[in-house]
Amino acid sequence: MGRRKKIEGDLRQSQEDLSRRTDQRDRAAAGLKKFEFDLRQSQVEQARIADDLTTLIDTANAPIFGIDAEGNVNEWNQTAESITGFSKEDVMGHDLVSEFITDDYKHSVKKILDEALQGKQTSNYEFPLYTKTGHRVDVLLNSTTRRDAAGKVIGVVGVGQNITELNQARVEQARIADDLTTLIDTANAPIFGIDAEGNVNEWNQTAESITGFSKEDVMGHDLVSEFITDDYKHSVKKILDEALQGKQTSNYEFPLYTKTGHRVDVLLNSTTRRDAAGKVIGVVGVGQNITELKNVQAQVIQASKLASLGEMATSVAHELNQPLNTIRMAASNIDDMIELNKLTSGYLTNKLQRIDEQIERASGIVNHMRMFGRKANEKPVRLDPRNVIKGALNLLGERLRLANIEVIDGCDYESPFILGHQIQLEQVFINILNNARDSILENGGNTKSKITIERIPVDDDQLKIVFTDTGGGIPVKLLPFIFNPFVTSKEMGKGTGLGLSVSYGIIRDMNGTISAENVEDGARIIITFPTAA
Repeated sequence: MGRRKKIEGDLRQSQEDLSRRTDQRDRAAAGLKKFEFDLRQSQVEQARIADDLTTLIDTANAPIFGIDAEGNVNEWNQTAESITGFSKEDVMGHDLVSEFITDDYKHSVKKILDEALQGKQTSNYEFPLYTKTGHRVDVLLNSTTRRDAAGKVIGVVGVGQNITELNQARVEQARIADDLTTLIDTANAPIFGIDAEGNVNEWNQTAESITGFSKEDVMGHDLVSEFITDDYKHSVKKILDEALQGKQTSNYEFPLYTKTGHRVDVLLNSTTRRDAAGKVIGVVGVGQNITELKNVQAQVIQASKLASLGEMATSVAHELNQPLNTIRMAASNIDDMIELNKLTSGYLTNKLQRIDEQIERASGIVNHMRMFGRKANEKPVRLDPRNVIKGALNLLGERLRLANIEVIDGCDYESPFILGHQIQLEQVFINILNNARDSILENGGNTKSKITIERIPVDDDQLKIVFTDTGGGIPVKLLPFIFNPFVTSKEMGKGTGLGLSVSYGIIRDMNGTISAENVEDGARIIITFPTAA
């Protein structure tokens, strides 16, 4: 009985083991079927991805090339076909370098492809191809090594960018740059350039010609400190500094030293130079040699001064007659006292002192006339406008008094200094006062004869001097042209028409402005000066 139970138990155990093994077999079979299904699905997906990649490569808007391990073409997409004119059938299996690369690049391209076949990838190398029509197309290429499943190198694939037009644009830009460089260098106007530190980086042939300094003499040197005359160093540096901050300036005077130590005057227009990002990198200036013009202007100014001296002759003669009469009377008095035997040492000392004072007065008038008549070759200096006005009135005051014209000097108090030439500025004031006198006399005394000189505050950097007369004003049709040469409202033979024109040039050279307007009873001349530091 016990044996039977054991046999039955072993039988059940065997049946259970068989059932379990059958389940395991069924599960393994099901797993195998699933694996086979997944494998087929994976293969389908890989084939789809491969097709998509093939389509993507073939239709990409970038040229894509491929070679095998022997350097023969095995990839050539539609864009490659389009830019070269060679179809896939034309190139597949052909040696890429020997048949389709331009001769001057064969060696370098083969070297890069050989390196890629050894596993070294290269970015952005120029890849110039022949087109079917024999022209050249430039491609910028990134190459990638191709490997098989075992990791063995089987070729190279490259993705490119057609840069033919870009290269043509670069060549054209280089040609234009060369043309501009030649144009600048051979221009018949002096052209200068500085970098952001103020050192010379442009100096054309005309600049060489007018200064005597060659390009080698100046390149890299500080323009202002080494080549600008001392009296203009501050103003030129200020203008160039402003240009380096983006502010362009037109028609400013730019006086240079020549190699022989002389001065050449240039009228310059400056332009800020910027790099591709818009950053200021320097200044370039195109000039006009005005040295001869300045010499002519100086001659005109001198002629105008001599004409003014001629006009003032009567007034000056009257001024000199007063001290001469006083000297004559003092000498006569001394002679009388000698005859009367009443001459004392005190009386003689008093009369001699009076004579000495009058001689000094006459000498001052003559010296002032001589100074006024000479050429102003000295450098600009700091001037007190009060002294200039006083000097002009000393020369012209008697002429105005003889015409019964009252002069009201409203500038006889402390004033900011200005930079200029004493005699030239006196000439400006004398021209204005003479014109005012003539206008008042021509107006026939219809109003009170008066000239007012006043200073009108502007700000810390500017000083304004205003002359107002009661001469009836400037004819309206002449007013816009009153500072032009040979424009005058006087009768033929009574005026040259140069006075205000010369005055305009003098004030302009002092970096000031002069303007004219009509007021109720006459005319007003307004001069604005920059104050001296």
